[in-house]
Amino acid sequence: MFTKSFLPILLFAFLGFHKTFAQDSLVQNAVQDSVNISKLDVEDKTHQFSFKKLILPTALISYGVASLSVKELKQLNSSTKDEIKEHQPDHIRLDNYTQFVPAALVYGLNAFGVEGKHNFRDRSIIYGTSMLITSAITVPLKHVTKEERPDGSNYLSFPSGHTAIAFASAQFMFREYKDTNFLLGISGYSFAVFYRSLQNA
Repeated sequence: MFTKSFLPILLFAFLGFHKTFAQDSLVQNAVQDSVNISKLDVEDKTHQFSFKKLILPTALISYGVASLSVKELKQLNSSTKDEIKEHQPDHIRLDNYTQFVPAALVYGLNAFGVEGKHNFRDRSIIYGTSMLITSAITVPLKHVTKEERPDGSNYLSFPSGHTAIAFASAQFMFREYKDTNFLLGISGYSFAVFYRSLQNA
């Protein structure tokens, strides 16, 4: 008798609880979906193309192109070359390796547990692609510009492939660590600048 009288009540309570639980679950899913959509909106805004980002590279590239044809800039290049020839020390072999230091640091840090943004496979693909693009741009430009090296050894001085690789490696390190450790991410540029100073030495 007790069981029969309370059975409808228990059934009603169970159905009510189940309905409430289902509604709560739907509300939680809706809130989570709205949060995910908001995150996607923020990410889309951060990855939107901006012409402002092109101002500095365009200015630097324009100066480089102008220095190949404008008389005053060509004279400045010539006088700089003459000055370098007078004070040029023996070639430093260290600069052949420092260009790769930021990329080597990324792999070394990951091996010691300081994880970057990507796993080993993805970061290797990214870095390899970066090196291919860098080489595909710098090598043909060398043959187009035919700029003489300061030591007069050949006409493949500009743009500097070693410097391009050094800064591409630094950018690779920055992209890997900018979100988790910003200071560590930008530290790669110090090696690129050090490399460039060795080139000028």
